[in-house]
Formats: sequence, structure tokens, C-alpha cells
Amino acid sequence: MSAPVGIDLGTTHTVVAALDADGPRVVHDDAGEIFLPSVVAVAEDGTLLVGEAARARLDHAPEYGARCFKRDMGSDAPVAFGELRLSATELSALVLREARVRAERGLGRRVERAVITVPAYFGEPQRAATLEAARLAGLEVVRMVNEPTAAAMAYGLADADRERRLLVVDLGGGTFDVTVLEVFEGIVEVIATGGDSRLGGEDITTALMARAQADGVAPAVLRAACEDAKRILSTSHGALVPLGGGRRLSLTRSDLDAACAPFVARIRQRVVDVLRDATLAPADVDEVILAGGATRTPAVIDLVERLFGRAPTRRLDPDRVVALGAAIQAGLASRHAAVRELVVTDVLSHSLGVETAREGSRDVLDGYFTPVLHRNTTLPVRRVERFWTMHPRQSRLVIAVYEGEHRYVRHNRCLGRFEVVDLPSAEGEDGRLALDVAFTHTLDGLLEVEARIVATGEARAIVIDARAGHMTPAQRAAALRRLDDLKVHPRDLLPNRVLLEQALARHARLDAAGRRSLDGPLTAFEDALAREQPEAIRAAAAQLEHVLRDGRLA
Repeated sequence: MSAPVGIDLGTTHTVVAALDADGPRVVHDDAGEIFLPSVVAVAEDGTLLVGEAARARLDHAPEYGARCFKRDMGSDAPVAFGELRLSATELSALVLREARVRAERGLGRRVERAVITVPAYFGEPQRAATLEAARLAGLEVVRMVNEPTAAAMAYGLADADRERRLLVVDLGGGTFDVTVLEVFEGIVEVIATGGDSRLGGEDITTALMARAQADGVAPAVLRAACEDAKRILSTSHGALVPLGGGRRLSLTRSDLDAACAPFVARIRQRVVDVLRDATLAPADVDEVILAGGATRTPAVIDLVERLFGRAPTRRLDPDRVVALGAAIQAGLASRHAAVRELVVTDVLSHSLGVETAREGSRDVLDGYFTPVLHRNTTLPVRRVERFWTMHPRQSRLVIAVYEGEHRYVRHNRCLGRFEVVDLPSAEGEDGRLALDVAFTHTLDGLLEVEARIVATGEARAIVIDARAGHMTPAQRAAALRRLDDLKVHPRDLLPNRVLLEQALARHARLDAAGRRSLDGPLTAFEDALAREQPEAIRAAAAQLEHVLRDGRLA
């Protein structure tokens, strides 16, 4: 069986890494690219585009594609674009399928198994959806690893015996996590974690768009310009980005800082909360690690420096570090000789418990959430709590299992429920029966909930297995048929498709003079593609690339 790879399935882009004799390395495609945009789109002829071609398509035709669908994992709401209606799970499966094929081409071998990273703050439904996406993509998931934990593994591998306390700030395109870990004697132990599954670099871009003075500019064009400006402003104090029609977008570092301010405040609060959960002060942290491309934002770096009194660690590329950690975990799973044995522990990101009722002065008040396993409990774990029936001679009860932090179950996620029936008559004055409810949770997502009648020892249980996903076999088969029926653009022609979509996106932003300059080379390229003549295509592509690189074409 082939060795597993590590996959960082990101909101903005996806990265694959593998372990060889020299350690973990990211896998690149035929063109040398390591980042696969997590974007799906439909071309004019109805064929499906995944990755760079899809991202270029969205730059001028946003209604024909989807991005940022990672945020909707675990939701049944469909994403509609063009003639398609696909779930976030199915869209992620298309990205993972493309990542798998790229990895096979880059490694020169079959790829059938993977370690996939997920945000630490993902709950059980989102993790189950990620597993479903992998299955639809033809991948067996060896293990899911929280993204901050993977980043810590990448840093901890080289110096695993040195005892130190790490705090990982992981800010990607769409999600944010903060995790405190300890590394000692080859053990990476997670102490506390928290985050926000709807906070990332995409939100900063949206806020920057709101500050931009660019009336009459198409939203897709403005978004692309603000993305460029955001990157420029991470290292410069001013940015001047073409908008087309001779117009330019002018933004300053102050604009970027103002756009970031509300998000930085949310990041700071999450960091403070996790430090409190870990019973630590900022001075107790030895090293702050940055992961995720959005941590390059100056306001985020400034926050870390102010809060911890020192600069964060960025020895490894924030865009690659999570994938590298996933590859290390894949190496551990396959007992790769290049990786010394590391022991990795993790914690629950959300509390788990049951629905309970309480006696009021007049009536019974129901709908309360009573945790059995609290967030940041170290895994694996087993814990038992005793409960009592509400009424004398009660003959049945329902054990409803929830995940969340709210006092009321209606604001938390229901993971499952089961009944305990034919309860025996209880002895004692009030006639109520005692039950021991046990929660057992493994490192790889298996939760067993057991209710045992104390008086008789009889038990009922439910197993909630995130590894099993949330689709029935029939639903999974239908999803596979739906994805297999899609006409995917031929992979060997994708470089030409990427070039065409990039040229079309540039054409949409140009003024009349710029369009006249681009029209000839673009038409020649379109004509060569239509005639399917390889030599003509190569020559026309070279000419079009030359024109697109011309600085006068702004």
C-alpha cells in the first residue's frame, strides 16, 4: 500500500506535502506551482475548471464559480453557480480530487491515503463533511489533524527533545485558530485551543473593498485589485493597483490597518481566552508561531509583538507549514524511517454533553445543555456523570447528545440521540432512577455515549463516528455519480485554459486603448485553440504571455 501524503485543505488554496529521506516537502505540479486554488468554476462550454483556471475565471465571471466553500462544510445548503448546484462537501471533493492527481504526477506514484488538516475549531459535522469529501475524491483518510497542531509538528520535529511552550496563531483565508502546545521529550501535547471558523484573510479583503473609492467598478475586478493591494501593503506603505479603463486603486498601509482593526480585536480576544483556558500568561509562552498566509498582515504581526513582547517565529513559510506538519503525521502513520517517533496529543475544541431539564418553582424547565466533556479536555478521554429521571415512575427517557458552549441546547449542535425504555421502578421516597452517562472520545473522532441504569446495570449506547461521515451509502453513491457526470476540462490543456482566463480577466479591466492592444494576440490564441494545432497554440500562447507581461498594458 502506498505511503500517505499530507494535505492542507485550505479556504483559499490547498497544499500537498510528502515525506522523503530528507524530510517533508511540498509537492508541485508540472508548472512548478505548489498552491492549488480551492476554487471551482464552469467554463463557457460547460466544462468544469478546478484550481488556477477556475480562479482566473472568477476574476471576470464570478457568477460562474465558487470559492470559500470551506466555511460551509457541515451544512446541507447548496452552492449554486452556472447550471450547477453542489454542496460544500462536493466542491471540496473536486479540489481534493485535483490535489490527488497533481500529487500523483508530482510523486510519480499512486496516492490513495492522506492525512488531512482541519481547523482546530471545526466541530463534529464539519469534520465529518471533510471525511466525506475525501472519500468522494478517492482518498482514505489516515487521520485528521488540527491545523495548529500540524504547524507545531513541523517546528517541533527538528528539536523535539527541547522543552518549550508554543502558541500557534493560524490565520488562513477563511478560518482562524489559536492553540497552546507543549513540546518535551518527543511529545507534542495540546493544552488549549480556540478560534473562529468564519474569520480569515478573505474578510480583510472584503473590508478593504468597503474602504476603496472605486464607484462603477465590477465587484470581481475590485476584489482582485484589493487582494493585490493587500499583498503589496504587507511590505510597503502604499499600493497603486490597475482597475482598468485607465483607473487605478490607491490604498495605504493606514487603510489596511483600519480594515484589519475589527478582526484584530477578535483575534486578540480569542488569544486571551485560550491563554486563560490554559492558565497561562503571555510571558509563559516561549515561542509564538505563525501559520496561514493572512498572518503576513502587519496588523497581525504587531498584535503578537504587543501582546507577547517579542517577534513571532517565521522560520517556515506560513503558507506551507501546515502541509509540512501533515506530511510528518503521514510519515508517523506509515512508520517512515525519516521521522523519529513523535507522540501527539490533542484536545476537544468544543464541549460535549446532553440535554437536561430542571425543576422550576412551578414547572419543569427543559432545553438545558449539561456538558460531560468540557472543551480543551485532553484526548483520548472517558468521563462519567450521574443523572436522575425527572418524574417518579418514569418509564422512558431520551439521551440527546450535543456539541457547543451555550447554556441552551437550541444554540448548540445535536450530534445524535437514543432512547432508554422500560425503565424499572425506582426505590426510595421520590421514585426517581439514577443513570450513569459515560462519554468516551478517541483521538481519531470516535465518540461513544452510554447510559447505564445504576440499579440494574442495564445499558444503552450510541456511537457517533466522525470517521463515518454524514452521508448514507445511497447519498454517497448519488454524489459520486453527480461528480463523475461532470465534464472536467482535460488536465493537459489546463495551462492554455489558465492563460485564456487570465487574458479575459485582464481584458475586462482595460480601457479602450489597452483592449485594442490585447485583442490581436488574444484572438490569435483563441483561433489556435479552436483549430487544435499544437504548434500554433504554443506560438500564440508565447505571444499572448509576452503582451500580458508588458507593463504598458495596465
